[in-house]
Amino acid sequence: MSKFFRNKMIMMRTFLFSIPFCLRHLPLRQAVKLPIWVYKPKYRSQKGQFVIDCPNIRYGMIRLGFPRCALYPNTGISFKNDGKIVFKGTCLIGNDSYIVCGKQGKIVFGDDFKNTGCLRITSQCGISFGKSARVGWETLIMDTNYHPLWDMEKKKFKRAFSPISIGDYNWIATQCYVMQGVVTPERCIFGARSVITHSGPFEPYCVHSGSPLKIITRNVMRDYEHDHIYDYSL
Repeated sequence: MSKFFRNKMIMMRTFLFSIPFCLRHLPLRQAVKLPIWVYKPKYRSQKGQFVIDCPNIRYGMIRLGFPRCALYPNTGISFKNDGKIVFKGTCLIGNDSYIVCGKQGKIVFGDDFKNTGCLRITSQCGISFGKSARVGWETLIMDTNYHPLWDMEKKKFKRAFSPISIGDYNWIATQCYVMQGVVTPERCIFGARSVITHSGPFEPYCVHSGSPLKIITRNVMRDYEHDHIYDYSL
């Protein structure tokens, strides 16, 4: 199949799902602009809210489930939303992704959020991303571990959940785990397979990596205007 006809089929499927999605979840004045595009969506629950909170609402500004990463299956995006999911601006989430938001959960995507595929997010109390956050493949972000531990000395359960706040321009690389209680400043970079907990050291303009997390490089940043390697020749 040619690229032209493949793209046509993608757009036909997109409109098939996106029009009813927007009409169901957005005010009519927003829905008619078709700002949210969903591709191959699967819904375990749609009881919660989807909210766009920005001054300039545009056609196709939020794109969810599109085949952006060839390493993962073209399975679209799955939702279980019983809480509130908020978009502060443009948002791109790629194929084979899953988002779960509980009744008391809230997920806020800051403007210019991008993930190319296989994102896993589960929120039961609160997860927020600052402006221009980047999240890599197979990253899991969860604000609860779901299973509290009984403190035998204090005779009470330890708290097993806490909100997560990811700062502006953070880059979380592939296969990272972001756990409850994490709060990061701007311009943090987290290397592949990092385990990011609330006790980790966080500094702007640094690369953090490992488990336990440590700072391995300082005075660096990701420049979005020069963000790709085009020549891999040695």
